[in-house]
Amino acid sequence: MKRDQYFDDTDAALADAAHRYTRERHAFDKRQKLPAGERRFSASAWKEMASMGWLGVATGEDEGGLGLRVSSIALLAQAAGQALVNEPLLSTGFIAPDIVMRHASAEQRSRWLARMNEGALRVACVFAHAASPVQARAGQLHGRQEVVLDGDIADALLVQASEDSQGGKHRWYWVDAAAPGLKRSAYPLLDGRGAATLEFEGCTAEALDAGDSAHPALLAALALSADAVGAMEAAMALTLDYIKTRQQFGAAIGTHQVIQHRAVDMFIRLNECRAVLAQATQSLQAQPDAAARDVHGAKAFIGEQSTLMLQEAVQLHGGIGITDEYALSHYLRRVIADDQLSGGHEQHLRQFAAAPSIR
Repeated sequence: MKRDQYFDDTDAALADAAHRYTRERHAFDKRQKLPAGERRFSASAWKEMASMGWLGVATGEDEGGLGLRVSSIALLAQAAGQALVNEPLLSTGFIAPDIVMRHASAEQRSRWLARMNEGALRVACVFAHAASPVQARAGQLHGRQEVVLDGDIADALLVQASEDSQGGKHRWYWVDAAAPGLKRSAYPLLDGRGAATLEFEGCTAEALDAGDSAHPALLAALALSADAVGAMEAAMALTLDYIKTRQQFGAAIGTHQVIQHRAVDMFIRLNECRAVLAQATQSLQAQPDAAARDVHGAKAFIGEQSTLMLQEAVQLHGGIGITDEYALSHYLRRVIADDQLSGGHEQHLRQFAAAPSIR
């Protein structure tokens, strides 16, 4: 999705501010000089993101947000991927507010949303997993969930738990991260973000209103796809700069036709991913009830193509491409993580094939 496509003035302002901020305040070299804990989560950066309205793009206007703006979410996620943002923008800024807006009571929304929008409350989202569902029994949660993005730094959790023994009927529950009966094993992901394995052993939870919706899961898949496209865009820029300046036998390596062909292949992959992301974004914005096929298709296609493109970028760079001091290796790790989070590309390909076509 290009920044000059199909957005209004609000989207344009958010996109410009995001790219200016990440370029000036969130540059890779500056970020690498921070202590490890601040590279994972910077309280000052998080506060600045909240002040710019990034955490309000999935919150209703009556609750102090900007309303659900899928295009804004895609643009901000792209900027996050380009800048390797590790703060919990996807979970707390996009997905959790969408869940609360759809399933919480008015009283619950008043308690949670303002604090989330201000950056004062970090929330991780635990989606139902068919193989190991979290069970809700008499207001208590039981079960285990692996690899919960941002679960390592969350103040609270939104848990999609099964209310029947077959795991077919789900309901969202709010859990304080310090609640008795909750065990959290935190660890870093390969790209610098963090996650946790959660064990619920009779953990007390607060139920949201009944009902279930596929929208939050689709929004998560879309945001991760946009994040990967942002990483691809940054990697493309790094690669073009490198092949224009890297000298070998008295000439830039980019003057060799075989290198040019490989760079063109990378550019084609990037623009194909932009196109499917744009289609999925428009579809989820305009027809959320019929957007599943486009979103699954985007997650499947971008998940595979982004990894292939970043591997090619590393090949063109040679040894420097895999060093920790150079940003390219971090972009490769980023797209690998984006692919695996919220379901890998093979899973989404199966869901794409099973989803009905409305065209």
